[in-house]
Amino acid sequence: MASSFNSDAFHMDDLSLVAQAQDGLDAQTITTFREHAQFSKEVMAGLLHITPKTIDNMKAKHKKIGVVQAEILLSLIRLFSRGEQLFGSIDEFKDWLGFPQPALEMQPPNKFLFSVTGIRLVEECLERIEQGYAA
Repeated sequence: MASSFNSDAFHMDDLSLVAQAQDGLDAQTITTFREHAQFSKEVMAGLLHITPKTIDNMKAKHKKIGVVQAEILLSLIRLFSRGEQLFGSIDEFKDWLGFPQPALEMQPPNKFLFSVTGIRLVEECLERIEQGYAA
């Protein structure tokens, strides 16, 4: 089993997540997470509602990520940390993300990763699985 991207993220509560987003994140965090999650640059940019070129420019200029993008990214990091821990590997978690779930009106969880609310819905599915219920 591969090690989790960030074990601290799994335990990050919402208040800590918002505070960290407000403090800002280095743009390199996008690339680090993207590589761990095995997302293309285009998919990662789409999840953050920015262009791949914007990501490249932020990294080149050593800029911090905006609060909205930082909140989405931190939420994704927390989600993937939790999913990887629950399923045992990033690959198993990503497979699960592609399967329709009853709690999401038979839509796959990966359709919900574009917003903080959507990510929270997917987290609720993981909570149900952790508690022994069907997602």
